[in-house]
Amino acid sequence: MKATAKRIYKTWKEEPYDELADAPKLTHSRVTNTLEGDIEGESWEEYLFMYRREDSCSFILMERIIGKLGGLNGSFVVHGYGTYEDDVAQADLTIIPGSGTGQLIGLRGSGRFVAPKNEYTTVTFDYQLD
Repeated sequence: MKATAKRIYKTWKEEPYDELADAPKLTHSRVTNTLEGDIEGESWEEYLFMYRREDSCSFILMERIIGKLGGLNGSFVVHGYGTYEDDVAQADLTIIPGSGTGQLIGLRGSGRFVAPKNEYTTVTFDYQLD
């Protein structure tokens, strides 16, 4: 099955946790979102960033999504890795097996997101329910 959603940032708090002279800056971010589309609900994300420059970074993320996926209620957890280059964030995502709750128990799959600067994020998943 396939799902596409618009993810809209509600809050974003980012803080450095390691800064060395002449070295990439490391930051941690906590983000809350709302989702609309084939996924409806809210999510909480944790990011770790490594900035090469202010406009270029690599990141990893962990996100819990709570709501409906394809009309089924529950929650699931996603992890991913990505980059921010040329004013666009992109990430490859994996639904963590065993993280589904409610009607989403047995959920697995993968996807990605694309987030142009100052716009909403488009999230897509190919998924299965065991």
